[in-house]
Amino acid sequence: MQKTQNITIVMLLMTAAILTGLLISAYTPPAYASGVSRSGDYIMASGQYDSDMDFIYVLDIANGKLNLYYPDINTRQLTLGTSIDLLPAFK
Repeated sequence: MQKTQNITIVMLLMTAAILTGLLISAYTPPAYASGVSRSGDYIMASGQYDSDMDFIYVLDIANGKLNLYYPDINTRQLTLGTSIDLLPAFK
């Protein structure tokens, strides 16, 4: 009789722990990794093309250029993808 009561108590405690974990995870807000950073003449923002490719956009305000960088897996460095001159667009 004592053994079945112990098993029942352990099963109830495990069920309560699982339900508590699910309840906590349901009310936790999701985390997002993109952000914008501004320092002096530069504004940097991260972006994503698809699930495998991320970009870093760097807006050079002093020179009026938008640069796009992407990570090169082979060299383990950021590579300049393209550079757009924005001055003609705003004149």
